[in-house]
Amino acid sequence: MNHMTRMEFTKLNFLLNSKWGSTVASIWIQCTSGSLYTFSIYSQTIKSTQRYDQSTLEFVSVSKDIGVNVGVLSGLLYDFLARRTTTGPWLLHLLGSAQCFLGYFLMWAAVAGLLPPVPLPVMCLFMFVAAHGQSFFNTSNVVTGVRNFPNNSGTIVGIIKVFSIYLLMHFRPKSFPL
Repeated sequence: MNHMTRMEFTKLNFLLNSKWGSTVASIWIQCTSGSLYTFSIYSQTIKSTQRYDQSTLEFVSVSKDIGVNVGVLSGLLYDFLARRTTTGPWLLHLLGSAQCFLGYFLMWAAVAGLLPPVPLPVMCLFMFVAAHGQSFFNTSNVVTGVRNFPNNSGTIVGIIKVFSIYLLMHFRPKSFPL
């Protein structure tokens, strides 16, 4: 490695390990984790393939809301991991990604016919697991932002959270109303 390359690597490493690098990563993660806001796009497919009526579908929607708002586990894990490792937030993202994948994959498998139509409590569990993974992203991004910018905590939370729906607003299907 020549001197110039080593210096560029050092600058890149500094940026990635700085509070600004963390903020940029958090914003991008929030941009890609707004799938809960698109429930109305895919809910009709769940409703028709699983033979649910509208009131039954609302139970699935409530499971989504409960899953994303029950972030106690992600908070406890963040606290535990942040005290013991420097990669705590990234481990939380990994766990959240695994939950999101599992929940959405199982819902997709049911909708695509790989699984027989699942009972309502099972579909609610799939949705809960997928949504609960989102709480891991939110916890990791917001708490890291607040710790990195303690004097501007409200501003950093607002900046990070607004990007949860940013891509939805700008890159939504044309049939999806604002």
